[in-house]
Amino acid sequence: MLYQTLNHPKLLIVFLILGLVGGLVFDVGNFIKFLFANKRVPSIILDIIQTFICLALIFVTNVKLNYGIIRLFPFVIFMTAFSIERYTIGKLIAKIYLSCYNLIMKLNKRIWRRKKNAKANKND
Repeated sequence: MLYQTLNHPKLLIVFLILGLVGGLVFDVGNFIKFLFANKRVPSIILDIIQTFICLALIFVTNVKLNYGIIRLFPFVIFMTAFSIERYTIGKLIAKIYLSCYNLIMKLNKRIWRRKKNAKANKND
């Protein structure tokens, strides 16, 4: 048995985890885009940053664990885990982000109302 093929089970697990992490990177990026009101320039910049982060994760892991040998199955595993995260966990995380954002906005409105009421009472 070749020495390089002994790492395949480890590669499978690591690339599954990396696919999930890559999906989480895109979830965080989508939340930041949401905060920027989906404007064009920040959206493009964030997409480029997210893509480079995922590519760096794949490249570094491939060099460290696979000795720089490029094979198809790590990329297929990464994309499978990435897709699973985006269509399952990613939807749940988006709902959590949205509810947290709405809660923060409600609290912000209450604080501003209190400040306005306090100023109005102070002026009277």
